[in-house]
Amino acid sequence: MRIVQEYLAAAEEFIGLYLALRGRGVHPVVRTFMGFRLNPASLAAFLNLTQGRDAAWIMRDLGLPTVADVERARGEVPRRQYKQFRAAVHSVAGGLQRVAKVEHGALLRLCDGLRESQALADRVDWLPDRRMNPDQVALLVLDQRQRTMAAHTLAVDEQQLERFVDATGTITAAGRDMVWLYLHMRDVESALD
Repeated sequence: MRIVQEYLAAAEEFIGLYLALRGRGVHPVVRTFMGFRLNPASLAAFLNLTQGRDAAWIMRDLGLPTVADVERARGEVPRRQYKQFRAAVHSVAGGLQRVAKVEHGALLRLCDGLRESQALADRVDWLPDRRMNPDQVALLVLDQRQRTMAAHTLAVDEQQLERFVDATGTITAAGRDMVWLYLHMRDVESALD
């Protein structure tokens, strides 16, 4: 569950960072990012801005350099910096693709569930109409408003855990690189001027 928590946190932070950078003309980035919570409205806003759009469009929408921008600035910036920019742009694009693959309904349910409870069970046959495969665990969440217990199941086989770990690394690196690009984008812009 700790691996799943890290995966969910990485996705939530990436989406929050994207929306904070995109809205930086209206509100300070740090304030927006620190106040961000993944919920149906914030996820819908992210999806409306990113679904069906390529990485170059999204980077331009964020005011960040694209691969084409970095290539045009290649002769004007030091070689090491060029490599850093190129790697960062590719990393952000990879993170965007990886976040797009997240099953968004499950992301919302699990994020909400982890905020409410961290109780895990390897059996839920004591709940009506609930069964699990032997390779699953369930996150148990008590919904106080509806007075119900929800059991969100996750596969915990090694392949699934490996996918969570890989996705967490990709998304975390993309978030880090998005911040790096934001802080250094003036270097590419000045080279292109």
